[in-house]
Amino acid sequence: MQKKTMKKLGAMTGAVAMLAGNAAQVVAEQEAPQAVSATVSEREAVNYDTVANVKGEFSFDQNVITPADEVFNLFGTVATAMCARPGFAFDKVNEEQYFINVGGSVQKYQTISLDELKGQDGETRVMKCSCATGSAVANAQVVGVPLKNIMQMVDVNDDVNTITVKGGDGYGVSMPLTYALDRDAIFVYQVGQTPVPSGVQLWMPKSVARYFARNVVDIEFTNEAQTPEIIEADASQRAKISVMNRFDDMAFKVGDQIEFEGYADDFDKAITAIEYSMDGGETWTAYETSNASADRWVYWHFAYVTEATGTFKLDVRARAEDGTVSPLASSVVFTVTNAGGAIGQA
Repeated sequence: MQKKTMKKLGAMTGAVAMLAGNAAQVVAEQEAPQAVSATVSEREAVNYDTVANVKGEFSFDQNVITPADEVFNLFGTVATAMCARPGFAFDKVNEEQYFINVGGSVQKYQTISLDELKGQDGETRVMKCSCATGSAVANAQVVGVPLKNIMQMVDVNDDVNTITVKGGDGYGVSMPLTYALDRDAIFVYQVGQTPVPSGVQLWMPKSVARYFARNVVDIEFTNEAQTPEIIEADASQRAKISVMNRFDDMAFKVGDQIEFEGYADDFDKAITAIEYSMDGGETWTAYETSNASADRWVYWHFAYVTEATGTFKLDVRARAEDGTVSPLASSVVFTVTNAGGAIGQA
């Protein structure tokens, strides 16, 4: 049996780190794919050959890390650029002139320098940043200071129910303080081994990217008559799924093993299964992602051994812990011939 691996869409070259807890170890130099879904809308008119109840070898992990430079490039240093163009990114800040003002209903107003922030008890975490209205997702190792530590520094008053974080570009995000604490918000100054070019970012585990803020310059704690409404993910982006591979006019032979890979994510809900179909959704084969956490993406692998010649379409969808199934499956088409090689090759 010969293994065949498809080309990855938008593949990034960099070290993929596998982490256990907070200890990072680079285990391989390989391509770490961007979060770009493979679609085959231009080929939907094809009458595909089918396989009912498709079976294969399945595995997943949640430790595939997006390289720091790709996090910055892809998401424009995160924040609102997660779902927009990365042209909003800031140039590298002057650390000696970078300060964060912390105030509002507090006992001790503070102006915290970047050096002072780095001098606090920092934490290293692996967490994702996921767009509420698009397919973009990153899974990053970040270093920063938890919100709860900032609150201790300024001695927040007991009546505070709202936190507002503002960036140097004027972007501000407000949320209930309990929401930020429940999500264990963290002010990040390093991604991987790379300092954040825009100074400090707010990262919100298991939240939509609109709660992320870059170039943080103000943190305000207030007591509001009505706390801000919580921003939810767009329904069409629930249980998002992506196949990261594609074929460029390549054919396989019967007996070849094709290795597919991709990611799945559902914000604050854990992914419980990845499901596959090769008969247009008539039958689905589910593989459980036991003990998967909602804090990170699920990076899956599916190896299928071709059984017959024809043109096939693999559909992939995810299932979340509350039963939500991907509103739109991600798909990839492949061809199996007697000869294999390039399509049309003599």
